[in-house]
Amino acid sequence: MKKARRLFWLLAALPVAGWVVLGVQPAALLQRLGPDHVGVVNGWVSAGLQLAYGEPARPAPLPGALVTVSLAQAAPLRTLDARFLSVAIDTSQWLGGRWWSASGRVEVGRGTEPVAPLDLGQPALRELARALAPAYLRIGGTEADRVRYAFGGAAPERAQAENELTLDPARWDALSEFSAAAGLDLFFTINAGPSARGSEGQWLRSSAEGLFAHAREHGQSVSVWELGNEVNAYWFQHGLHEQPSGAQYAADLFAFRALVRQYSPAARVAGPAVAYFPLLGDPLPERLGFLPSALEQGGRALDILSWHFYPQQSRRCPVATRRAQPGQLLGPSELDELGRWSQQLEELRARWAPQAELWLGETGSAQCGGEPGLSDRFASGLWWLDELGSAARDGQAVVIRQALVGSDYGLVDAHTFEPRPDYYNSLAWKRWMGPRVLGLERSQGNPALRLYAHCSAHEAGSAVLLALNVDPQHPAAFQLQGRVERMRRFDFSAPALDSSELFVNGQRLGLTRTDSGVALPELEGSSVLNPADPLVLPAASYGFFELSGPAAAPCHSSEPAPTSDESRPSAPG
Repeated sequence: MKKARRLFWLLAALPVAGWVVLGVQPAALLQRLGPDHVGVVNGWVSAGLQLAYGEPARPAPLPGALVTVSLAQAAPLRTLDARFLSVAIDTSQWLGGRWWSASGRVEVGRGTEPVAPLDLGQPALRELARALAPAYLRIGGTEADRVRYAFGGAAPERAQAENELTLDPARWDALSEFSAAAGLDLFFTINAGPSARGSEGQWLRSSAEGLFAHAREHGQSVSVWELGNEVNAYWFQHGLHEQPSGAQYAADLFAFRALVRQYSPAARVAGPAVAYFPLLGDPLPERLGFLPSALEQGGRALDILSWHFYPQQSRRCPVATRRAQPGQLLGPSELDELGRWSQQLEELRARWAPQAELWLGETGSAQCGGEPGLSDRFASGLWWLDELGSAARDGQAVVIRQALVGSDYGLVDAHTFEPRPDYYNSLAWKRWMGPRVLGLERSQGNPALRLYAHCSAHEAGSAVLLALNVDPQHPAAFQLQGRVERMRRFDFSAPALDSSELFVNGQRLGLTRTDSGVALPELEGSSVLNPADPLVLPAASYGFFELSGPAAAPCHSSEPAPTSDESRPSAPG
């Protein structure tokens, strides 16, 4: 197996090496591919991955099997930050760069369609963002490493590159005002790309110091500063000669931390926002060795180890390790993949950055803007809620959804500001799934039945079981063990997987207006007369089951469970 993997990486490295000798950026070259060439590249990548890694394990479906489940009676596993579910606005969209095309044409790592800067003054956008608070608002993405900060200070060493964006005080002030008004804590990704580096390849604090000074002078709060976006993949976006080594990025981190401590001492330092790909994980890990080296030498400078993961690639991506298609993310093995990469990163964090939290800093249902007709539909909710459940259970401190608004993976349509199904799903998570995460035990049974439990955010002393049936053809049944005195269920469904509408207990879901803005309406739920009987979920549906009684005993105490960063040493000042 190891020989096959080495052969795969050798074959992959040959064309990359040729491009580097010729001074070509892989992203720029692939950008020119047409649909026919994309099919050839897909076939080559798929064949290589199968040779190197084999077919993923797929549990045998047992659609008729009854699953027994009981909530662990021990103390909750952990207590999440109230901002666990957070959102992002892409730098390109915010500043008016090149964004994903509405047509879904082939693009590479960054969009090609020029867009006007996002108007953060839109009342509808502000209202929809406020309904998701408390949350972090991340400003980042590929174009974050192509931004020049026009705040005075030293002249940059490199001339302004083509398509480089400019951030000026007026647009920054508008962002700060928007996040404060929406009740969102700002998480900002700083340019660590080629234009922010010196002649020796080092990151230059002078490239961003003017922005930091401006924020301090105006009392503008930033909760998290992040150095670079997907730094392990700079070889792809900027060319291999622009890929910093792990040792260089470690040195950059200490310089960055010093800058943050000088101007924004209460803020946390995040990085390196490493990209993980479906089936593949960290690209070229054995050839570049970026992340282990960066953490070994610079992990002490981090408060947050950030990483990115999309479980599939949309039609816009010219190369796919898992191409988006209907039903692709309804397989248990595909849904379980997040946990595999999360565990790998957790081991690195525990070894080299034990004081840092692990954050899934960017995620969506499909890379490259989302998949048209899939990422903005009902089916995406089965993936999104499952990812939130597994991330909370496995110790991710924060999950940031790409994106709040825009393209196909946006929670909100950028043109109409109409909420999409995953916006409602995000509100539902915040409505029912409280910060205390519960353990549960279940029989093997049906692998398409996904189960997660938290103490209720809606009703003190109660627990909530989130149950998802990702089987598109068969119902799933489970039976709850332990005495339940009262149970209400909230069943989410749609006429079809590609439906843009969402129904709860048969009624179409919409927003209601409150004194503070918009919110989910108060939902009565359906009372379960005998909670000890088997509970059935229709095919491709999910539900929140709110229960009280002895079975929910871990939620009767108000004593908090350990937080994700409790007992960890602090990063150096």
